[in-house]
Amino acid sequence: MSGQGTIGAELARQLDAIDAVFVAVGGGGLISGIAAYLKETRPGVRIIGCQPANSDVMFQSVQAGRLLDLPSLPTLSDGTAGGVEEDAITFPLCRELVDEWVTVDEGEIAAAMRAVMETHHMLVEGAAGVAVAGLEKLKERVAGKRVAVVLCGANISLEKLKSIL
Repeated sequence: MSGQGTIGAELARQLDAIDAVFVAVGGGGLISGIAAYLKETRPGVRIIGCQPANSDVMFQSVQAGRLLDLPSLPTLSDGTAGGVEEDAITFPLCRELVDEWVTVDEGEIAAAMRAVMETHHMLVEGAAGVAVAGLEKLKERVAGKRVAVVLCGANISLEKLKSIL
């Protein structure tokens, strides 16, 4: 988690101002590290956690105020799929540091992945698609703001890539 916090440091170093950061969430390590750094150095930044609706265990747990043991359905976002470990140190950090949550469906994830590939000529995996889809879903609310989206990987099988194209 500390290592992943260096992404927050890089964002702060590269950008004079940041209003919001969209981050895909699975077990919460990536967003906890980024949020811990940014909330300390730039307390006004909004941290937005993005999860696939098919596997939104952290979001549901934060809403309930306790870790939940929920099933996860298949998702294009392998990197955010599954539950949260019991006694995870990331859970209280997500409760404290994530300002807003957004869930996205599989069609939104696929469309976001295609858009990144078409527009930026970058191959991204499902977890990155989740963050981009989260931005797309909230785009009217963040219009005119300085926003960063963490594109957290390009690990995708040829079979899965073919299914979204």
